[in-house]
Amino acid sequence: MSDLLSAASLLMAVIAIIYSLWYPELTEKLNICPKPHKEDNVADCQLVKMALISKAIPLSILALLIALTFLPDAVKIALEAMSTYKIHGAASINLYNAVKTAYFLVSIVSVALAFYIIVLMLKLFSLWRSLR
Repeated sequence: MSDLLSAASLLMAVIAIIYSLWYPELTEKLNICPKPHKEDNVADCQLVKMALISKAIPLSILALLIALTFLPDAVKIALEAMSTYKIHGAASINLYNAVKTAYFLVSIVSVALAFYIIVLMLKLFSLWRSLR
């Protein structure tokens, strides 16, 4: 289990670092406002398209793959914890496993980050379509 925790933590850290490096550029593109005339949006459309292709889409795919890789084990841990609590009640605190809990939390944060990155990508895609 500790190997899984190490792998999940490492991959989540990689996504978080890439995300933190690219976030300013992606949000800068989200501040672009479409102009009334289509011809005036050509340069902005190209900037948003490049941000989508080079950063938002690859980051979304990578974050989603990492989240989906570790989610099944996190679900197993959650189900196991609920089953243990159902059987042992408050005495189940003696069966607490910090490594499993940490793995579960890293997995949940990974899913939340993937969700947020996908929402950001969808906003950029929507902006790109409005600029076209």
